[in-house]
Amino acid sequence: MKKGYSLLLVVLVLTSFCYIYLNTNTVESKAPFFTLVFKTNGGGVRPDYGYLLRDQLARIGINLEVIIQDWPTFVGELLVYRDFDICYTDLSGRSADPDFTGVYNENGSLNLFGYHTSMDGDECLGTGLNEWYMRQGNLIMPPNSEERKQHYWAWEQYLMDKILPLQPTFTPRTYMAYWPELEGYNFSEGILQSWGKMSWDTTHTGQVDSKELVIADAAWSDLTPIFEHDSASDFVVKACYDPLIWYDNDLSVWPHLAENFTMLNDTWLRITARQGVKWQNDSDSLFTSEYFDIHDVYFTLYCWKYVSNDPYLYNWIAKMEILDQWTMDIFIDGDPDTRHQDPYVDFLPAISTIILPEHFLNQSQLPDGKTPDITHPSWISLATQCIGTGLFSISNYTISSETTLCVNPESWWIDPTITDDPNLNWESRFGDFSGGINQLRIRIIPNEQISLLEFESGKIDLLDITSLPDKRGDSFCCDYFAIQSDLTWNFGFFGYNMREVRPVIGNRAPAPCDPSISIGLSIRKAISYAMNREEMNNIVHGGEYAVVNHPIYHKLGVWCNLDIIEYNHNIQEARKYVKIAGFDLGWLGTNGTDLSLISVIGGMLILCTASIWSIKSRKRR
Repeated sequence: MKKGYSLLLVVLVLTSFCYIYLNTNTVESKAPFFTLVFKTNGGGVRPDYGYLLRDQLARIGINLEVIIQDWPTFVGELLVYRDFDICYTDLSGRSADPDFTGVYNENGSLNLFGYHTSMDGDECLGTGLNEWYMRQGNLIMPPNSEERKQHYWAWEQYLMDKILPLQPTFTPRTYMAYWPELEGYNFSEGILQSWGKMSWDTTHTGQVDSKELVIADAAWSDLTPIFEHDSASDFVVKACYDPLIWYDNDLSVWPHLAENFTMLNDTWLRITARQGVKWQNDSDSLFTSEYFDIHDVYFTLYCWKYVSNDPYLYNWIAKMEILDQWTMDIFIDGDPDTRHQDPYVDFLPAISTIILPEHFLNQSQLPDGKTPDITHPSWISLATQCIGTGLFSISNYTISSETTLCVNPESWWIDPTITDDPNLNWESRFGDFSGGINQLRIRIIPNEQISLLEFESGKIDLLDITSLPDKRGDSFCCDYFAIQSDLTWNFGFFGYNMREVRPVIGNRAPAPCDPSISIGLSIRKAISYAMNREEMNNIVHGGEYAVVNHPIYHKLGVWCNLDIIEYNHNIQEARKYVKIAGFDLGWLGTNGTDLSLISVIGGMLILCTASIWSIKSRKRR
């Protein structure tokens, strides 16, 4: 009897060992199928990504050689030498358009992936399908049409499923802390678009006035819209002036000072100005009853094209014609070097510019009788005052101390006879302005630590704490403050070198187990599925970054395909694609364990069990 129990104990021990083994071990290949070269630059967290990827790829039989370079060498590697299989870098920028020509097209200067039209050539199209998608996207008008959005959604899906030049990883977040007594604030929309929704539930510690909002910023320098550049000046200008059209946080396009804008054909745009919008008075009250009309739009675009510091942004304007007080036409030519007029999809961001007061700035002209004289005192005075049509006007400014903006009681933003326009969807987007907050005080505090102390004492209502990770902990936010986050215009990625000189990851031969895809594509899919981005994010960033899946900035909002293919960590899918590529995984179980070892353990269990039953049978006999 004791012998039977001893054998039973052995069975239990072996069973426990097998269970622990199966749940804690992923046995890599006895010898890797092949070695890939990974390169990135040092001095940050990118090497960590490489070492983590190395460990993750070992689980599917791929050895990764990690090489860390200095920044100049790595840039040369990306753009010139390209002696790598996988790299890690990122893209940063800010654009209202999803066109990534220059990055994913064949001759793009940033095409570090090696996409070539021979990879997906189509005889009917006369080029690669990816290349066709990118070219065609720049020809669809209007630029914000549903047709164009669906086109780019299809392109993103095609690029990530059939080409897969990269695996997107993370987008950093920015963080804003605020006193929780403030209701209606939306960090992603910003203070200006949140204003009509905000109110104070009750006053908080240190608060002086429940009818104002207090923030901190650097000192502004120049308030002339076509010349200012620093962020502090830009904030004040946008609070006091209006654009012709408005981009919401998701980059959906709305009419604003333009009552509507219509494409009469691919190169002919008609703009109708909104009526009843009053300009703010100038500081000397020389102009007190001026109203916005189409002449202000014409004047603004003329100044951008012929007077501003960035005239190249408006080279697409071939001609402008005023039809009446409220209507004008713009004739577009995206390529002035050709004989015919070409479409230009980026005109919408250009006409979303701040509109200038023509009556105030066009008091004198150069000898040509058209170009305004920017040496006139009106231009000089505009650098320190705002004469706009926006929600706010400057009520006080103390050098090196603070700027106070007050809600302009004559602003069209709070005039329902104008904002009831159903094309604006105003109350849903901007609120009803019933919260009672009518003043924005901007304290000039360039020192981050002083700003933090002032915020904690209640003398500031909102504070950017992106660079203060210790202040995002539970004791800070849960006891006193609320925190919201937003994504940045950046995303990192593992880039795949798809050039044929890379014998595995760039192999264009049909995959042995699925000729519909290439060996290189199946390996890229295997790597993407084997990659555990959540693990990387948790280890390197404490889970604070956002894991992203699109080949464009996530901040592009409506342009991001909601159903984009996602290569979330899935070791079974990864091994499936390794097998499709022709690499034998027969020695691996479905969860990665070594079948030979399991067979031995299983055999021992069977023998032990048989012995126990044999002993029990003899005793019964």
